[in-house]
Amino acid sequence: ELREQGITPKDIPTLSFSISEATTSRMDAAKIVGDYAAYNYFQSLPSAENKIFVQQFKKKYGPLRVVTDPMETAYVGVKFWAAAVEEAGSTEPAAIRRALRGMRGDTPGGPLRIDPATQHAFKRPRIGQIRTDGQFDIVWESEELVSPEPYPHSRTAAAWRAVLNDLYRGWGSRWAAPESPGTAQADGAASVPSDASNE
Repeated sequence: ELREQGITPKDIPTLSFSISEATTSRMDAAKIVGDYAAYNYFQSLPSAENKIFVQQFKKKYGPLRVVTDPMETAYVGVKFWAAAVEEAGSTEPAAIRRALRGMRGDTPGGPLRIDPATQHAFKRPRIGQIRTDGQFDIVWESEELVSPEPYPHSRTAAAWRAVLNDLYRGWGSRWAAPESPGTAQADGAASVPSDASNE
């Protein structure tokens, strides 16, 4: 719409939290060159580890395929899970969660470590500027890994945990939502409590 109105990135650059390498490869890149995106990972990261990762990905899936932040995150998640299983010597979730606490390692996106308190990841946020080839020039990145903040500040972490606990209990002590409120559920699962549906 900005381009339709004759407004270019030189006039008003925009910052996206959803446009990735996969998106730019399906768009007219000339119309978005100079705009920005915010992610932790970009395919164009120059590290040796990332270059190997991208090369292996393209070898398996084709030279025209691109790697995005969610893809790198999923890859790293599986790798960290496997390392935790190996360390725990078990596939039991509680044992894996214990092994993950404080785990750290080098990833295609750079160093990463798991916060023992929340089990979310310390990562390095970055801002990339869209190039003519649909890739990104990294124009800013944090100097240090940034602490994860998995809970919105509208409640305390304890209050969010209480919401999750109530939701879990309301779903019959399993992480599977009822098909619809008031519908009979298999395995004796309860419907979502009315107070939880307003959260």
